[in-house]
Amino acid sequence: MALFGSGNREFVDDESGKIAYYPAVFRAAESKRLFEHFSLNLEWAHETMWMYDHTVEVPRLIARFSGEGEMPGEVRAVWKRVEEFLKAPFNSVSFQCYRDANDSVSWHSDHTEDLIENGIVAVVSLGAVREMRVRSKKRPRRTFSCALDPGSIFFMGGRAQDFWEHHIPKLRDAVEPRISIAFRQKR
Repeated sequence: MALFGSGNREFVDDESGKIAYYPAVFRAAESKRLFEHFSLNLEWAHETMWMYDHTVEVPRLIARFSGEGEMPGEVRAVWKRVEEFLKAPFNSVSFQCYRDANDSVSWHSDHTEDLIENGIVAVVSLGAVREMRVRSKKRPRRTFSCALDPGSIFFMGGRAQDFWEHHIPKLRDAVEPRISIAFRQKR
């Protein structure tokens, strides 16, 4: 079931966690300004990971900050805004830059051993619209997708990481860059 549209969406809210979508948390002009600022001013890095019996390059760029270290004022401002909107504290943020249609993230759940019990992962989207696909780990699978508009927050909380996987697929058609800002409640 694909759900696209401009209103808030609650996909899951049960014993398997809460997954929701909040559009236009940041207005269009503000989203555009933040996208341009972060594109030009963050220290983007290429990372590698061990996968399929060899080291592969992660198909996106990454920048990271912790809640305890120095961080640019724009990062702190977005961080505060997300905490106020969700009424929840975070202690970790990472940025992912999906440069084009070839950048993606495969099916995964955030590492629960890194998160507090029933922790929240909140993803702010800036730049191009990309689709987030979500599926249950248990079969028969429940699936849904959501177009992540610029300025939106995709929310995963409770036991969502135990019961659900998510990914951003590669695309066939050209697409402009997108920045994903992931806030987490880590141990």
